[in-house]
Amino acid sequence: MAYIKNKKHSNLLRLDDDAVLSVWHKLQPIDRVQLASSCRRFRKIFEERDAAQYAIFKMETLWQVSVKDIDSYARLVAPLIQELRAYTPCVGNVRAKKFLKSMTGNCEPLRRVVFKGVRVAFQLFELLANAKYLTELCLQNCRLLDKDVDMITMLSNLMVLDLSKNNDITGHGLNSLISLRALYLSNCKSLDPINLVHVFKSAKHLCILDIQQPYSNTNLVPIFLELGRYCRNLDKLRVTLPEHRRYESLARLPKLTQIFAYGYVRRFLIDLRNHRAHHMQVIFLETLQQVPIDATFMFTQFRELRKLACDGDFDFTPGCIDGFENLRKLTCINLYKLDALTPKDVLTLLKKCPKLKFVQLFFKVFITEAFIFELIEVLEKRPVKVNFVLNLQKSSIRRGITKDPRYLAASDFLHIIFSAQCVDWDK
Repeated sequence: MAYIKNKKHSNLLRLDDDAVLSVWHKLQPIDRVQLASSCRRFRKIFEERDAAQYAIFKMETLWQVSVKDIDSYARLVAPLIQELRAYTPCVGNVRAKKFLKSMTGNCEPLRRVVFKGVRVAFQLFELLANAKYLTELCLQNCRLLDKDVDMITMLSNLMVLDLSKNNDITGHGLNSLISLRALYLSNCKSLDPINLVHVFKSAKHLCILDIQQPYSNTNLVPIFLELGRYCRNLDKLRVTLPEHRRYESLARLPKLTQIFAYGYVRRFLIDLRNHRAHHMQVIFLETLQQVPIDATFMFTQFRELRKLACDGDFDFTPGCIDGFENLRKLTCINLYKLDALTPKDVLTLLKKCPKLKFVQLFFKVFITEAFIFELIEVLEKRPVKVNFVLNLQKSSIRRGITKDPRYLAASDFLHIIFSAQCVDWDK
């Protein structure tokens, strides 16, 4: 074949836009990136067509890129990344190290980093030092040490910090992060209460705090008083409550509307009521106490309550359900380990709380098919659509009910689970 000298017939760039795009869409993502690095026209197509898919970048995709192409790949992709994620121990391999090093100094759009279960490499901290606009950092279960936390404290604009499940950090140095709005330190066994007090003093705008610890860890007990003294803007609190403590300082927090409490919650609920903390909107309680907690006495005064979840020995009696008529704003409810609640009480609950949108009940009592079809009729007549989940541990219902035409017609709002499987109320 004779050599064609006419560039018009031999150059890919001579193709019109429609032809180029038809070829472009047939390429793999990595091939598009390599083609975009070849000339301005393809780079422009890449920025217009594919830039959005690199806003959230997963480090696991680097295995598709050869080691020699990592540098050019990073220079092209790094300016587009707004969120960097890694969920497997990939940060220590050659590709990841080269990518992070090439990304350093070229990461202005980066706003969020999420690493879970990853042994964080030094290259990441080099990257963070140059990420001036990073506002959210999640390093869960990354085996961090206090010297690693010292590197994090250079991020003056950091607003959300999640260091959960890092057992060797003490909280030293976190007091320099004065812009923090949310701090997650759950299951960090070596936390020093004195260091946390310094954090509370400096982070005056802290709105979300998670210091849930194993039930056997009572090291953080002294900080409850400091929480009430310094964290006046706290809106959401996740905490483990030890036995035989008073919680007036937590109950007096003026802006606290969401509480996720674990452990011995009875005393805490009493203090909430006694100090008229009736502005609560979300309450999640998991109790270890053996003595049943009178739910009627505890909850019915929280007239602003939107979401309620209870796991443990709570006394949900028929009288309790009658008292729920004060909870007119309740939209979501999760009740676990129900011994005394009857099917009739379920219908009463739907009547007392007209704004319910999500209901999940774990039943230990026997449920009949007649009740299921009666429940379907009640749910169909409600003006507000309800996503209703029945989790049955004991049942005389045949599993074939899920193929019954009446149940299938109600499958949009009623779900029966024949196991102890929990459904997230935010779904």
